[in-house]
Amino acid sequence: MNEPVDPSFEPAAARAGAGRLCSWLIGVWLAAGATFLFASSSPEAAPYADGAPAGFSGGFKEQSCDGCHFEAEVNAKPGEVALTGVPARFAGGEKYRLTVTLTRPGMKVGGFQLTTRFDDGAQAGTLEAAMGEEKRVAIALQSNVQYANQRRPGADPSAPDTATWTLVWTSPTVARPVTFHVAANAGDGDDSTRGDYIYTAAATSQPQ
Repeated sequence: MNEPVDPSFEPAAARAGAGRLCSWLIGVWLAAGATFLFASSSPEAAPYADGAPAGFSGGFKEQSCDGCHFEAEVNAKPGEVALTGVPARFAGGEKYRLTVTLTRPGMKVGGFQLTTRFDDGAQAGTLEAAMGEEKRVAIALQSNVQYANQRRPGADPSAPDTATWTLVWTSPTVARPVTFHVAANAGDGDDSTRGDYIYTAAATSQPQ
């Protein structure tokens, strides 16, 4: 494996209404937003039982986790999400190790969603959990686009105020720029959508 190269203010009532709608559509946000469950008779029947539903990466006109979490504006300090390991230039068909790092003082649980797409929104390359991360990271597929999320065991901070997830991206053989979008939720662990802070980041990799 190669080593990597290096929102319009809304009234409170509107926000509250949107929050109720999100709850009805999506279901229960477990562990302060780190894990979504669709309303269902059993977790096994829910296709995204361990992470946010696909389509909340914050890229290509998608909302990020702020679609349902309104504690503050996106990327409120202190706190951030960082995506490292994205190569400045990629070689086709090569594997690159990516790390998502979420930090926020007082964070009790964390979650993320990551995509890798061409400029037309199509999937670019493939994502998989890094070795040893299979129980912490899952990959979902929607409209032929991969969405990487945390699994339930991956919601716990890896260190005080910090959560990390590691993936492997296999680059496409097509020589086109690739855009990476990541959205993350730093939750307070009270099983509500309040007290959660949302962070987003993006990066672009060019073909060699």
